[in-house]
Amino acid sequence: MKGFNELVDRLNEISNQWVKSNRSHDTGIGKTLEDLLGIEENNIPGPDGENVELKSIRMRSSSMITLFTKSPKPSDSIRMLLEDYGYPSRNDPNRKVLHVDLYGNKITVIKGVPSLKLKVLPDRINIESVNGNIYGGWNNKSLKESFERKMYRVLLVKADRKGSKDNEEFNYKEAWVLMGFSFERFISLINKGIVKVELRLGLHPKGGKNEGKLHDHGTAFRVLEANIQDCFAYRDMILPKMDKL
Repeated sequence: MKGFNELVDRLNEISNQWVKSNRSHDTGIGKTLEDLLGIEENNIPGPDGENVELKSIRMRSSSMITLFTKSPKPSDSIRMLLEDYGYPSRNDPNRKVLHVDLYGNKITVIKGVPSLKLKVLPDRINIESVNGNIYGGWNNKSLKESFERKMYRVLLVKADRKGSKDNEEFNYKEAWVLMGFSFERFISLINKGIVKVELRLGLHPKGGKNEGKLHDHGTAFRVLEANIQDCFAYRDMILPKMDKL
């Protein structure tokens, strides 16, 4: 795997030129960048041995990016949520699913009824109903550990784009190293609705070994791509300046 400074040099080489996407739709920007950099995984070794998470985003994008995934505790929380708020799957009306986004600044409507919200407390974040029922949540310690384990240091590459999602081109022209995760900033972004929690719950389909068992597709903390930098205290621009670390 290439070292960090080698990747910085390679970023310099590919910047300010248009390249055709290697994959259609949203994941094309990341796959194309990895191919250009010659890496097979999105973790790269940093200058002090710590891994660096590679993230790529479209400039002026209103899309979301996943920070990390973590199911709420206790473990039966997601089953209770699915039982109380689930609705029939489009693919199989006999199976329940629950695909909703939860926010700290507004109540999520499910099946036309105001239903769930994120409640930020001094030491934890809960999933609560409008009636005050608590469906588990996350304590601050576990959230901070999850974020720092996944996003300790991030190499964020921004690209201009042109063309359609089926025929897209990118110009990777700006890059930042992000460090120093700020939990206070993170909580503030949840309260503002900029960081949200995506619930993607369901049951395993018939015919498989896990038939009927609960399936958490990845309860994810996600942020607007334009705001990912706000989660970090330290931000160094390395492209176009490209000073080696």
